[in-house]
Amino acid sequence: MPFHNPFIKDGRIVFPEGASLVKHVERWAKVRGDKLAYRFLDFSTERDGEEKNLHWADFSARNRAIGARLQQVTQPGERVAILCPQNLDYLVAFFGTLYSGRIAVPLFDPGEPGHVGRLHAVLDDCQPSAILTTTEAAEGVRTFFRTRPAKERPRVIAVDAVPDEVGSTWEHFDDVDEDTIAYLQYTSGSTRVPTGVQITHLNLATNVVQVIEALEGEEGDRGVSWLPFFHDMGLITALLSPMIGHYFTFMTPAAFVRRPIRWMRELARHPDDTGGTISVAPNFAFDHAASRGLPKDGDEPLDLSNVKAILNGSEPISAATVRRFNEAFGPYGFQPKAIKPSYGLAEATLFVSTTP
Repeated sequence: MPFHNPFIKDGRIVFPEGASLVKHVERWAKVRGDKLAYRFLDFSTERDGEEKNLHWADFSARNRAIGARLQQVTQPGERVAILCPQNLDYLVAFFGTLYSGRIAVPLFDPGEPGHVGRLHAVLDDCQPSAILTTTEAAEGVRTFFRTRPAKERPRVIAVDAVPDEVGSTWEHFDDVDEDTIAYLQYTSGSTRVPTGVQITHLNLATNVVQVIEALEGEEGDRGVSWLPFFHDMGLITALLSPMIGHYFTFMTPAAFVRRPIRWMRELARHPDDTGGTISVAPNFAFDHAASRGLPKDGDEPLDLSNVKAILNGSEPISAATVRRFNEAFGPYGFQPKAIKPSYGLAEATLFVSTTP
């Protein structure tokens, strides 16, 4: 049966229910509320990981609560910085900001090594009126802000401490046109001061659909990633779910780096799969997985024949690396055509082009 993208009409991208991802999350919450939306694999305490799941109805409820709290304490047009660890609360913080109609600024926990200078630069530029974090990370966030002038210390909200009941006061945000800003995506700042790129709700939804179309993503597919959400490629990949209703599994970058087999295991076929798997990674990840991510003797079988696509981007792509990865995982059913060398940049939301 030929692939059909429901958002493509006569060669044009059309959003019958509007471009805001909020409407799409709410739709899935109504029609498949008990189905899985996001799964976080937490390897911080268990070597094999602990599954932490969020279903569509619960996801909607959490988003409404955060959206309502932000509507109570901030004004339209103000920025909300996300300083959460990489877990389910990060996604709730991001979507909760979209639900509030404020402008999200996806950043990271100040405890993230090597990024403090960038964090200060971005906060100086965006001047957030509120910070979203978690109960566990809140003290570190407050300590970080004590180094800044008192007038630059915004309200700190722990998303996991906001009860669902707060969502009863949520005012539905649907006043979205082609110019309504959803979030600011800051450049890396590796060669200059980080610059905030304004991503509108229409930019976001359109680029997500472009990725889905390029990869022939379907409702039964599932996403897998370990990329940080403050990176545009990591964030956009996590946002595929609300458009086609599949579920998305993620872990932290550290979990992948320490044991790349974790990524390969999640890419592999699962007993309850109804489609393929889709992922993204920079070039170094393919080298790392090929050298350290192979199953050992006695491990469970690894079936990678269901991997539909892995976007390879965000850094120079090496043909030799791609070849090594294919040679390493070909015996496990991985198909060479699944690696998709791609190009993108924040100024285009993310995705620009990939291979057929």
